Amino acid sequence: MKIEFIRGDTYSFKFQRKLKNDEVISERPDQVFFSVKESYDDEECLFQKRLSNNTIIYDETDNYYYITIDSEDTCNLDCESYVFDIEVIKDNVVKTLVVGRLRLLIEVTHKRNEVFD
Repeated sequence: MKIEFIRGDTYSFKFQRKLKNDEVISERPDQVFFSVKESYDDEECLFQKRLSNNTIIYDETDNYYYITIDSEDTCNLDCESYVFDIEVIKDNVVKTLVVGRLRLLIEVTHKRNEVFD
C-alpha cells in the first residue's frame, strides 16, 4: 500500500479487516496499531496511531477502521519516503495486515506561514 500527501496536511483513510476470501471480520480486536518509521530497522516510531487511545476509530455500522494523520504528525518531517504497517492484536495473536510506504510531498504554505490575524 502506498500513501502520498503533502507534508503538514491532514490525511485520512480507512481499512477493513478481511479474511482471504474477502469476508469482513467484524469482531473487534484488542488493539490496532498504525506505526510510521524512517526505516524498518528503527526501534522508535516517528508517530503512531492506536485503537486504545482513539487515534484509530472503529465504525461498527460499516466495519471500517478510520485513521487520521494530523498536521502535527508530519509538519516537521523531511519530504521523503517512510515505512509503515498496520498491526492488529486479538487474544495475544499478532497479525500485520498491511506494510507500505508513506511519501511526503513538499508544501508551499509551511506551518510557520500559517498566521491567523
